[in-house]
Amino acid sequence: MTSKMEAELFCLHCNRDTPHVVKYVGNTLKSVKCTECGSEIEIKREKLLEKYAVDFIERILTKPYRMTKELEGDITKFILSLPIRIITKPYRIAKEVENIIKKEQD
Repeated sequence: MTSKMEAELFCLHCNRDTPHVVKYVGNTLKSVKCTECGSEIEIKREKLLEKYAVDFIERILTKPYRMTKELEGDITKFILSLPIRIITKPYRIAKEVENIIKKEQD
């Protein structure tokens, strides 16, 4: 999943605080671009994919713990949401991977 946000950051080229567009792929920083001068810092694709893979594996490994916490918190909500989550999870993962591949090709 790719997301953008705006932030006021110090630009090395403008030598002052300016608005920037910050892009993320999943929870990983992809690039930071100054909207004033256009200078951009981008993370290398290999490093980005490596970091995303580590993040993805960590999410998989912590899923049983997170589901247990949900179960302990509200068993009714958990049981009612489980069938839908089981059906939609493969689609959501495929969509996330597709967005990363598509954005990386841009």
